[in-house]
Amino acid sequence: MKTMNTDDNFNNTSNRTELPIPPGIPQSIIIRVIETCGVNYEIKKDELFDKEYPVLYGDKDNIENAKSYLILFTEAKLALRDIARLARRFKKEVKVYTNDEDLKHAIELVLNDITNKDKIEILNEKLDSEDFETINICGKTLYVFV
Repeated sequence: MKTMNTDDNFNNTSNRTELPIPPGIPQSIIIRVIETCGVNYEIKKDELFDKEYPVLYGDKDNIENAKSYLILFTEAKLALRDIARLARRFKKEVKVYTNDEDLKHAIELVLNDITNKDKIEILNEKLDSEDFETINICGKTLYVFV
Protein backbone atom coordinates (compact mmCIF):
# COMPACT_ATOMS: atom_id res chain seq x y z
CA MET A 1 0.00 0.00 0.00
CA LYS A 2 1.43 3.34 -1.06
CA THR A 3 1.02 6.30 1.27
CA MET A 4 1.36 9.90 0.27
CA ASN A 5 2.84 12.63 2.41
CA THR A 6 0.27 15.43 2.29
CA ASP A 7 2.74 18.03 3.59
CA ASP A 8 5.02 17.45 0.58
CA ASN A 9 2.09 17.64 -1.82
CA PHE A 10 0.91 20.89 -0.23
CA ASN A 11 4.40 22.43 -0.44
CA ASN A 12 4.77 21.43 -4.10
CA THR A 13 1.47 23.02 -5.07
CA SER A 14 2.08 26.18 -3.04
CA ASN A 15 5.22 26.95 -5.10
CA ARG A 16 3.28 26.49 -8.33
CA THR A 17 2.60 29.63 -10.35
CA GLU A 18 0.20 29.65 -13.28
CA LEU A 19 0.19 31.72 -16.45
CA PRO A 20 -3.05 31.66 -18.49
CA ILE A 21 -2.27 31.54 -22.20
CA PRO A 22 -4.07 34.23 -24.22
CA PRO A 23 -6.32 33.06 -27.05
CA GLY A 24 -4.75 32.95 -30.50
CA ILE A 25 -1.25 31.83 -29.49
CA PRO A 26 -0.20 29.03 -31.89
CA GLN A 27 0.55 25.60 -30.43
CA SER A 28 4.01 25.67 -31.97
CA ILE A 29 4.85 28.74 -29.87
CA ILE A 30 3.48 27.10 -26.73
CA ILE A 31 5.62 24.01 -27.34
CA ARG A 32 8.73 26.16 -27.90
CA VAL A 33 8.11 27.97 -24.60
CA ILE A 34 7.59 24.67 -22.75
CA GLU A 35 10.86 23.28 -24.16
CA THR A 36 12.86 26.46 -23.54
CA CYS A 37 11.61 27.46 -20.08
CA GLY A 38 10.96 24.13 -18.38
CA VAL A 39 7.31 24.80 -17.60
CA ASN A 40 4.31 22.48 -17.92
CA TYR A 41 1.02 22.77 -19.79
CA GLU A 42 -2.44 22.03 -18.49
CA ILE A 43 -6.05 22.63 -19.48
CA LYS A 44 -7.98 24.15 -16.57
CA LYS A 45 -11.74 24.15 -16.27
CA ASP A 46 -13.57 27.19 -14.99
CA GLU A 47 -16.64 25.83 -13.21
CA LEU A 48 -18.32 29.23 -12.98
CA PHE A 49 -18.34 29.93 -16.74
CA ASP A 50 -18.14 26.26 -17.81
CA LYS A 51 -15.13 27.01 -20.02
CA GLU A 52 -11.74 25.39 -20.45
CA TYR A 53 -8.57 27.42 -20.85
CA PRO A 54 -4.88 26.53 -21.20
CA VAL A 55 -2.29 27.48 -18.59
CA LEU A 56 1.44 27.13 -18.20
CA TYR A 57 2.58 26.31 -14.69
CA GLY A 58 5.86 25.96 -12.87
CA ASP A 59 8.17 27.84 -10.54
CA LYS A 60 7.81 31.61 -10.34
CA ASP A 61 11.17 32.22 -12.09
CA ASN A 62 10.31 29.79 -14.90
CA ILE A 63 6.91 31.41 -15.38
CA GLU A 64 8.49 34.88 -15.61
CA ASN A 65 10.87 33.53 -18.29
CA ALA A 66 7.95 31.81 -20.03
CA LYS A 67 6.00 35.08 -20.12
CA SER A 68 8.86 36.96 -21.78
CA TYR A 69 9.63 34.11 -24.20
CA LEU A 70 5.94 33.76 -25.11
CA ILE A 71 5.95 37.39 -26.22
CA LEU A 72 9.37 37.13 -27.91
CA PHE A 73 8.51 33.95 -29.86
CA THR A 74 5.15 35.35 -30.96
CA GLU A 75 6.60 38.67 -32.13
CA ALA A 76 9.52 36.94 -33.89
CA LYS A 77 7.16 34.56 -35.67
CA LEU A 78 4.92 37.39 -36.86
CA ALA A 79 7.91 39.41 -38.10
CA LEU A 80 9.51 36.45 -39.89
CA ARG A 81 6.19 35.48 -41.46
CA ASP A 82 5.84 38.97 -42.94
CA ILE A 83 9.48 39.02 -44.07
CA ALA A 84 9.10 35.63 -45.79
CA ARG A 85 5.86 36.72 -47.44
CA LEU A 86 7.48 39.87 -48.86
CA ALA A 87 10.58 37.93 -49.95
CA ARG A 88 8.41 35.49 -51.87
CA ARG A 89 6.33 38.24 -53.44
CA PHE A 90 9.39 40.14 -54.68
CA LYS A 91 11.42 36.98 -55.43
CA LYS A 92 14.31 38.02 -53.19
CA GLU A 93 16.56 36.20 -50.75
CA VAL A 94 16.63 37.91 -47.36
CA LYS A 95 19.36 37.77 -44.73
CA VAL A 96 18.65 38.62 -41.10
CA TYR A 97 21.07 39.44 -38.32
CA THR A 98 20.80 40.31 -34.65
CA ASN A 99 23.45 40.74 -31.99
CA ASP A 100 21.04 39.65 -29.22
CA GLU A 101 21.41 35.96 -28.32
CA ASP A 102 17.82 35.53 -27.07
CA LEU A 103 16.36 36.95 -30.28
CA LYS A 104 18.73 34.88 -32.41
CA HIS A 105 17.71 31.72 -30.53
CA ALA A 106 14.02 32.62 -30.95
CA ILE A 107 14.47 33.24 -34.68
CA GLU A 108 16.29 29.94 -35.16
CA LEU A 109 13.48 28.04 -33.42
CA VAL A 110 10.55 29.89 -34.95
CA LEU A 111 11.97 29.86 -38.48
CA ASN A 112 11.11 26.15 -38.68
CA ASP A 113 7.40 27.04 -38.42
CA ILE A 114 7.43 29.63 -41.22
CA THR A 115 6.29 29.00 -44.78
CA ASN A 116 8.96 30.02 -47.33
CA LYS A 117 11.71 29.75 -44.73
CA ASP A 118 14.09 28.96 -47.58
CA LYS A 119 13.93 32.67 -48.51
CA ILE A 120 15.43 33.69 -45.12
CA GLU A 121 19.03 33.16 -44.05
CA ILE A 122 20.29 33.86 -40.53
CA LEU A 123 23.70 35.55 -40.45
CA ASN A 124 26.32 35.19 -37.73
CA GLU A 125 27.86 38.59 -38.40
CA LYS A 126 26.47 41.84 -39.69
CA LEU A 127 27.08 42.69 -43.34
CA ASP A 128 28.83 45.93 -44.28
CA SER A 129 26.06 46.77 -46.73
CA GLU A 130 23.96 49.86 -46.12
CA ASP A 131 20.97 48.28 -47.84
CA PHE A 132 19.07 47.05 -44.78
CA GLU A 133 16.00 47.70 -42.68
CA THR A 134 15.77 47.46 -38.91
CA ILE A 135 12.88 45.89 -37.06
CA ASN A 136 12.38 46.30 -33.33
CA ILE A 137 11.19 43.07 -31.70
CA CYS A 138 10.60 43.39 -27.94
CA GLY A 139 13.25 46.09 -27.64
CA LYS A 140 15.81 44.07 -29.62
CA THR A 141 17.02 45.06 -33.08
CA LEU A 142 16.73 42.76 -36.08
CA TYR A 143 18.62 43.80 -39.22
CA VAL A 144 17.03 42.67 -42.50
CA PHE A 145 19.33 42.71 -45.53
CA VAL A 146 17.64 42.62 -48.94
